[in-house]
Amino acid sequence: MTTTIVHPNIENLQQFSDSFDVEKLLQSDGILPWLLANGWDYSDESCLIANVIDESNSVDEVWDSEEFDFKALPDESKSKLNQIFEHFYL
Repeated sequence: MTTTIVHPNIENLQQFSDSFDVEKLLQSDGILPWLLANGWDYSDESCLIANVIDESNSVDEVWDSEEFDFKALPDESKSKLNQIFEHFYL
């Protein structure tokens, strides 16, 4: 199974325009736009995931988080996160 991620842009974030100023969201240095553009729903869980990632100093720190059990995510979500990390952190 191949998992493809997309870069956040106005088109793939338009569905969230009722919750966010999409242009301002795209200027964010955080990972939330990446999560939303790649299929996460805007929810308390996705916000928690984004906060943990944004506050972490390494990918290992994310996976070992005590705030959220990233290892319990479905394989497809873990695969997407790994690919986002590659684009986001490199």
